[in-house]
Amino acid sequence: MKLKTTAILAACGVFLSAAGAFAIPVGPSGTVTADPSATNAIKAAGGEGWESGARITAGDTLLVDARLGHASVSKSSSGETYLFAQVTASDATVSSSPSPIAPMNLAVVIDRSGSMKGERIANAMNAAVAALERMRDGDSIAVVSFDTAAQVVVPPTRVSAGNRSAIESAIRSIRLGGDTCISCGLEEGMQQLALTSLGGDRINRMILLSDGATNAGVRDIGGLRSMAGRMFGRGVTISTIGVDVDFDEKIMAAIASEANGRHYFVANASGLPAVFGQEFDDLLASVAKETELAIELAPGVEAVEVFDRSFRREGNKLIVPFGTFSSKQEKTVLVRLRVPTDRDGDQPVADLKLAFRDLVKKTDGACNGSLAVAVKSDGSEQKDLDPFVAARLERSRTAQTLTEANKLFEAGRIGEARAKLAARKTDLDKSKSSALALAAAAPSAAPRRPARALDRDFADQAAAVEEAEQHFAPAPVAAARPASPGALGGGGFAQPPPAQTSREGKAQVRANQEKASSFGF
Repeated sequence: MKLKTTAILAACGVFLSAAGAFAIPVGPSGTVTADPSATNAIKAAGGEGWESGARITAGDTLLVDARLGHASVSKSSSGETYLFAQVTASDATVSSSPSPIAPMNLAVVIDRSGSMKGERIANAMNAAVAALERMRDGDSIAVVSFDTAAQVVVPPTRVSAGNRSAIESAIRSIRLGGDTCISCGLEEGMQQLALTSLGGDRINRMILLSDGATNAGVRDIGGLRSMAGRMFGRGVTISTIGVDVDFDEKIMAAIASEANGRHYFVANASGLPAVFGQEFDDLLASVAKETELAIELAPGVEAVEVFDRSFRREGNKLIVPFGTFSSKQEKTVLVRLRVPTDRDGDQPVADLKLAFRDLVKKTDGACNGSLAVAVKSDGSEQKDLDPFVAARLERSRTAQTLTEANKLFEAGRIGEARAKLAARKTDLDKSKSSALALAAAAPSAAPRRPARALDRDFADQAAAVEEAEQHFAPAPVAAARPASPGALGGGGFAQPPPAQTSREGKAQVRANQEKASSFGF
């Protein structure tokens, strides 16, 4: 079957092919947010054979690879398949741009609660100063600190050679306070950014840093996610950094996910400058902003679940916001669908349109195309899931497993957590073998990425699962320390803390959350 596609606009490239954590059921119109704690079960198709479709490319700023999980389905089936879209920023756009890189508005929001004492607050200030040093003249910086209330350390200031020293001095003046009100810091950070010009081609970014659980202001995940969503709606991406092992990783990950930012875990405060550096590498390489993918479903096509990402529903249209892209950055969305199978022949599935602000060409960019599937009654339908769609589906499953294992581990059900991780590793091995075999057997004209990308995808997932299983082991008896003479009961040995309350155990829970967030990005 040849896939039917439409022409595209020159601002971006599209691959439209019928090769084709967290699952969000698709309901009526409205905004739906990603829930990192969701645990929907997902069933993939099985069988043999793989069919390929057409591929169209153009443009040089954003590239879309959109495909269905199956090129064809049986007339007697439920019509279930997947729509997978990957948006990638070209690696050549920044250096080839004749115009200056887009200026930035940055708000650094730093936890100054009492637990940040010593190395943590010192490294947080050092990281903020390092960020300042990388900013260009004309960029805007605001710095906010918070405990139970927020304090403006540096109001929005256009950086110049004449004021860098004063800004640094203000940052280094941050002093410790009391408890933790993350919502206070977020609100003040947004208010400071709102005092700048958020429109045009400026990149708007907030970096939130905290080492503790929020115990003042808005405390629930839903409320903080809603705040982050409103801020993203105003054009601000939020990245979050959790320091040490006592912050609420679920809240920090939810804030970043809702605002299309990254979530980072830094076990030791000395790692903060490197994380700030990574964020700045992305900021300085920004090539597109305000990116949205609209998926307009054909009549009769049902969207069952959207994985990992928040979206808006407007009638039969799903709108997935991707936000800002830096050079070579990839973002994906996966949707489970049911298509009509009441008649043989080509069945339209969806029209896709990607819209964004092109920061390289200083213009609005857009591209569009259509996907269709063949309905067959002769038994020749594609039975295996496209290998690249399968790999993306496995990422959601791996993220979901890491999240579920965290809950079991924290509840003291360590054996169950490790068993779940071991089962995931076995399933990954099987899926990897199947996907690589299908990719290798594809005809030379098939639209496919190199097999090594598939191999690397599965290897990253397996490594995350293996690390979690290894570090979720109970504390060995040999690790027991001699009890102090004044300890209850006299001498003997003091037992190590339960694995779930040990530093190593808590660190692994937070590392798992960071990886789960990245698998759904």
